[in-house]
Amino acid sequence: MKLFLITVFSVLLNTLVAAQNTDVNAILKRIQTSKQDTNLVLAYIEYGQYFENHNLDSAGKYYLKAKALSERLDYEIGKFKFRSNYTYILNLQGKFEEGLKLNRESLEIAKKINHKVNIGKSLANIATSHTYMGNFTEAVKYYQLSADQFDKLGMKEFLPRLYISIGSAFEHANLFNKSVVYKQKALQLARPMGDSLQLADILTNIGTCYFNLKRYKESHAYFIEGLAVSEKIQSDVFITQACAGLCRTHRLLKNLAEARVYGERGLDIARRSGNVFLELECLKALMFLAEDSGKPELSAKYTKEALDIAEANNMTDNLVELYEDYATDLARQNNYKGAYDYLMKYSILNDSIQGVDIQKQLQELDTKYLTVQKEKQIVTLEKEKQTRNTLIYSLIAGLIGLILIAILGYRNITFRKRVAEQEVQQLQQEKQLVATNSILKGQEEERTRVARDLHDGLGGLLSGIKLTLNSVKGNVILPEESAMTFTRALTQLDGAISEMRRVAHSMMPEALVRFGLIDALSDFCEGISTSGRLKVTMQHFGFENRLDSQVEVVLYRIVQELLNNVLKYADATEAQVQLTWVDNHVSVTVEDNGKGFDVKTLEVNKGAGLRNVQARVDYLNGTLDIQSKPGEGTSVLVEIVL
Repeated sequence: MKLFLITVFSVLLNTLVAAQNTDVNAILKRIQTSKQDTNLVLAYIEYGQYFENHNLDSAGKYYLKAKALSERLDYEIGKFKFRSNYTYILNLQGKFEEGLKLNRESLEIAKKINHKVNIGKSLANIATSHTYMGNFTEAVKYYQLSADQFDKLGMKEFLPRLYISIGSAFEHANLFNKSVVYKQKALQLARPMGDSLQLADILTNIGTCYFNLKRYKESHAYFIEGLAVSEKIQSDVFITQACAGLCRTHRLLKNLAEARVYGERGLDIARRSGNVFLELECLKALMFLAEDSGKPELSAKYTKEALDIAEANNMTDNLVELYEDYATDLARQNNYKGAYDYLMKYSILNDSIQGVDIQKQLQELDTKYLTVQKEKQIVTLEKEKQTRNTLIYSLIAGLIGLILIAILGYRNITFRKRVAEQEVQQLQQEKQLVATNSILKGQEEERTRVARDLHDGLGGLLSGIKLTLNSVKGNVILPEESAMTFTRALTQLDGAISEMRRVAHSMMPEALVRFGLIDALSDFCEGISTSGRLKVTMQHFGFENRLDSQVEVVLYRIVQELLNNVLKYADATEAQVQLTWVDNHVSVTVEDNGKGFDVKTLEVNKGAGLRNVQARVDYLNGTLDIQSKPGEGTSVLVEIVL
């Protein structure tokens, strides 16, 4: 089951967690001594920020005081600060539409006064509102606009939270591998900053991401570190978030007693702080725990409480999960009509949130964003190159002619040598590639020929023999014992014909030639699942058209070899095949939940199967990446450029 956990602290881009180091007494003194002016507005805002992680009601009260005074003074900065901070309270209370409205107003205020930093903050807060509301494509778009704004201003301190937020949006669309890339990038930037509150946010988010990737031990480590940091700074929000994550992780690691302790602790803190979002997460964690503990009535109770919160606050992404679970509870109570109604709600909502179109939009949006980032890097490098060239030319102008000739001569010789070495290396690679191409092409041609000969030649011969024997059977009177032997021989002949057809199909599947890669692999995976030895699921995206026939054959052989390796060595019960075709990039992923192995052993001893896979990947000028650890399954990724 996927764990949804939005970055509940993204809005704190506006506060920069100043409350950690705030002198509360000094703020109170300012409130008591200040006149009804802009200084008092700022003091109210700072005092509200201090209360955000302790008492949401108190925080909201001081933000509203700042709003009222800002309106009387027509103080634009105060109006902006109220909106960008108060939306954090609204989001935690599940009032997402109100939060989005205020964030849009804050963006207009920032543009009006041309405050570039506040423009970046408003863009990030609008993205956060869209994330809470399940509009993930819009969320990613605004987060990327915010990241561009702060990057232009050279304010790198805002980037970790933005990367975490982008990662969370991809996580909601089931793009977990893409999510963990952004979150690890955020952690790498955040650790040297010394911002404990931000670090607690990022650690618990990465724990969530690894949980969704089913890498529970890594998930547990990040949640434990996040809980330690959160307890040190006494942040109820992230203590609750870490407890919810540890409850889920311990449950799947079969530590049910520890899971219950963390889940009940997180639920108690969430309810005391009035944080409905984290209360919902803790209820879901305890819901699954009760189910695993053999307490279906308790599980149904938690499910209903969580569903009431999600429906009351229009938490779309959570409703998808809860509709399905509540339908199961109703079916268990023999309320089949109610179960059917909730399953229909689940189906409609799930298609709207996690459909292929949404994933495709997010992938395209991320590709465009990365392209823009690379173009910016290229411009920067070009400027640096021009600066270096100017300096070099200035130095060269001061050198005497003899030294200049010597340097140019040396560089010319070195360049020629390097070019020669590169040409030799390229020729060797081309020679090896030609040899590999010839071998693979010869193998496939021979497979096709043998499959045709088996099917048309030997198959026809065996079928003819069967027809002849069947005709003889009806015209010859045999003793009972001989008749049984004759019948057994006919049965064995049927088995031989079936086995011959199976071998011919395996050597060159008819579906691959006639219908293409996706249909052929679907038949192959279904055949393995039908055997009962391994449950294989397959997903594909972007294959509206067919690939080149030679590429399809090679990709089919790669997947066939990888799944055969899983059957032989992995001791797995489940495997997943994913194929993606975006623009001219094709990727194939084969994952299993088997016993795994130490990848370092491949450097010493790579089996014939993996050597065949590597050869076929090289044939397509692709890359092969194998990720595995003992006891944690194996993931193999193949990427090619058409």
